Amino acid sequence: MYRAFLVLFFTLSFTYADVLPGWEGVESDSNVVIDHGPWQAFLDEFLQVDGFGQTYFAYSKVSRSKQQDLDNYISELQKVDPLSLSANEQKAFWFNLYNAVTVKVILEEYPIKSIRDIGASLGGLIPGGPWKLKIIKINGQELSLDDVEHNIVRPKFNDHRVHFALNCAAMGCPNLASTAYSGSNIESLLTEAEKNFINHQRGVRFQGGKLIVSKIFEWYQEDFVQSEAELPNYLAQYAEPKLRAQLKGYRGNIKFEYDWSLNEVIAN
Repeated sequence: MYRAFLVLFFTLSFTYADVLPGWEGVESDSNVVIDHGPWQAFLDEFLQVDGFGQTYFAYSKVSRSKQQDLDNYISELQKVDPLSLSANEQKAFWFNLYNAVTVKVILEEYPIKSIRDIGASLGGLIPGGPWKLKIIKINGQELSLDDVEHNIVRPKFNDHRVHFALNCAAMGCPNLASTAYSGSNIESLLTEAEKNFINHQRGVRFQGGKLIVSKIFEWYQEDFVQSEAELPNYLAQYAEPKLRAQLKGYRGNIKFEYDWSLNEVIAN
């Protein structure tokens, strides 16, 4: 019954909604460029990459002064009117803001074992999370992380690759990008992120001949394919040769997994 509740919860939460009223606009001729240098400097100092290409964050090493730098960056972004930006600059704005706020939320609650420990109830039996909290204010409107993801970014840009850009601080999540998004690099970074996740074992793998994939492809199936049966062929488009050969024509069952433990650098 508990599993059924979780499936229902995620189904209700992750289906497409209309763009929030007032957030539909794009300034196609805009040449405004947002400076994401402070976020890049923060990533350069605290984000690490292992030998398999997965990123981890050194939350324990962030000093109060560095946390203040992050807060200042987020405050500056909240002064920006994203509707005055081009489509790619808007995407970069929302991706960087979402990821920076997620790190900020973790730092404010650290140490924790999972982002779902935030707001959990019944001694952790019912997982929580910060996604519905109104913790961002843009153009005078209070927004949650869910608002950004599900009510602005997903329906507005209709780009399935957003799922490889928005990071939820979990081991099972696609990488927190080591390069800050910008209007000029966003296409190449999104393409790279999609390929990297699909070719990493937490994204797609075979075990004993059975296909195991990230729950991202279950929660957001409609963003990728119309039916589960189409999923192997979608994944095969971006897979390396060995994995592609296994995916092509796969007709077996698919198991979905996700690791919610914190994407933390373990201190030595």
